[in-house]
Amino acid sequence: MLLAEHMASTAAMRGVFSARASVQAMLDVEAALAAAGAACARLPAEAAAAIKSACTADAVDIDHLADAGALAGTIVVPLVKWLKAAAGPHGTHVHLGGTSQDVIDNALMLQLRAGLALLDADLATMSQAATALTIAHADTKLTARTLLQAALPTSFGLKTAYWRAAIEDSRAALTRAAAEAIRLQCGGAAGTLDAVADQAEPFMAAFGAALNLPVPVLPWQTSRAPLLRLAAAITGTIGVAAKIGTDIALMMQTEVEELTEPAAPGRGTSSAMAHKRNPTLSIAARAAATRAPGLLAALATAQVQEHERAAGAWQAEAAIWPALMLCASGALAAIAEALPGLIVNDAAMAKNLANLPEAPPGAAATLIRRALES
Repeated sequence: MLLAEHMASTAAMRGVFSARASVQAMLDVEAALAAAGAACARLPAEAAAAIKSACTADAVDIDHLADAGALAGTIVVPLVKWLKAAAGPHGTHVHLGGTSQDVIDNALMLQLRAGLALLDADLATMSQAATALTIAHADTKLTARTLLQAALPTSFGLKTAYWRAAIEDSRAALTRAAAEAIRLQCGGAAGTLDAVADQAEPFMAAFGAALNLPVPVLPWQTSRAPLLRLAAAITGTIGVAAKIGTDIALMMQTEVEELTEPAAPGRGTSSAMAHKRNPTLSIAARAAATRAPGLLAALATAQVQEHERAAGAWQAEAAIWPALMLCASGALAAIAEALPGLIVNDAAMAKNLANLPEAPPGAAATLIRRALES
């Protein structure tokens, strides 16, 4: 992994999408294929058990596998060869009913499911912190700013209520998109389930049950629109984190001083100016929001796939999805750290209000109440 990717992501998400975790996810799919085959009496139960026992990524030489996969055009070819040897006399039953894309797509489903749970945990932290700020600062007067100029009085609690609403909207969007996109892929060699033709439905049901993935009506190997919608929801969520980070960074400016990010050893320091306190958490979210649209655009380009298996587009996704999830993890984790420890300078907020003309009271209290009741 590049140093920049390491710095811009969380350890937990790197764990989900590490090389060894990716191999383990593919082996979990191979174990599920064997379990489905045994459930349909296409292979002995002891063979499925032996294959499952052999499906341990710790025993795999990852570098050799990657090199061999580059030669084969897919990492599944050398992985299946390795697994057949590891399963010993039961190796002849490995990979029954599946194909390379089934293994890779289902492994992605497992990784996305785990990664989305991490993102939701950070969103929950962000929402709880925004709620606490809204309650604590419902009456803390603040200058509203439009076009980067002082506009009318508002309250900091209303500002954080807007943050909270955007966070909860993103959580709901991710939940909807994931429910549509995270599902079993089982098409076989050409989308015809030829290897299990006489038992296609029970085989798919058993395969899905083994992976705890819903079974779609049809294989979707070249129908990537639900995954693209999930990527769009993730990109939008990164944007929400960056919007909050942008507000914090602007309010941290020396001339404004209304907010300060929480302190930590080494956090926000400058290599040349010791007096500075930089908004590094907000910067991390903004940097992620700069990268994410390009990754989304690449997935949109990869959506157009030829016939029953793409020649390049599907393969491109393999590098894009981990990058997007790592990017999201860094953005959300940064704001999930910033919000609970945010230092609010009410005196500076009151001082900056002096720049405003007299204005009638707005409906901040009503809007805050509605936000907290939603």
